[in-house]
Formats: sequence, structure tokens, C-alpha cells
Amino acid sequence: MARVKISFPISSEYGAVERMFAQHTADNRYVLDNSPFYAFDISFCDEFFVKEVNGEKVFSGLASRGGHSTYRIKLPKNKDHEYFLNYWEPLKELGCSFEGSSANERRLYSIDMPPDVNVHKAYQVMESLEDEGIWEFEEGHYYSASMQ
Repeated sequence: MARVKISFPISSEYGAVERMFAQHTADNRYVLDNSPFYAFDISFCDEFFVKEVNGEKVFSGLASRGGHSTYRIKLPKNKDHEYFLNYWEPLKELGCSFEGSSANERRLYSIDMPPDVNVHKAYQVMESLEDEGIWEFEEGHYYSASMQ
């Protein structure tokens, strides 16, 4: 299946849209093939609907959850990828993965937590490192099976 870019409307604080890759599944349904940097309430492997707007495919609603959670880590100014990797191992050991961006003044990482990751332990790791001033983090989307 070919990957297609889909536009996700986001807060004006970050700009108009975030474009992410997705796989077409059926009719106007797609499955997200990225971990979001800016969009909230959607995660890797979630299935969603799209609509065409001026020839562009645009997110129009959630169809089903894929079981992943998304968190974001922002590094202090002038800190590089090696700095991030110095603190990454505990999250990696829990089963998390990441996508990174250096497009802004501060490096940003989108952290994907698959369904088998203990999100509460991962949250504690991120929170303790935030408390130490290592980075800032935020929740993009928390998946809970009980919320389905």
C-alpha cells in the first residue's frame, strides 16, 4: 500500500496543519503511519476518516483507536540529539520509539508508546527527567482500553 500525506488541523500556535503519512484502508479511511509532533488526540496506528478539501486529503474524524499513546519531549535550547540519547534508554527499554525534529529552535521528539508499553512507568520516567530540568514533555494522546 502506498503512503499518502494527510493534513491534520492543529492549534494556530504551531501553524495551520500538520501533515503526516497514512495508509489507505477502505473508502475514506486511513491508518496513521507517523507519530504526531503537534496534533492532539491521535496516535500511530489510529484509523480515521478523511475528506477532500481543495484537492487535499484532510483528517475529518476518528474511526478507531490502534492502542498507541503519544507523548512529546522538547529539549532545552542548544541541546542536540546526542543529549536526548543520553536519557533515552529507560524509555527504549519500556518499548517506546521516537521520531525527532530539529525544524525549530528546540529539538522536538514524538514518543510512540505501543499497546504493550506500561504508559504509567514511561510517564514517571519523563516526569522525573522534566523535574530535573533535562527536558519538557506533554501528552499528545493517552490510550486506555477502558476509554473505548
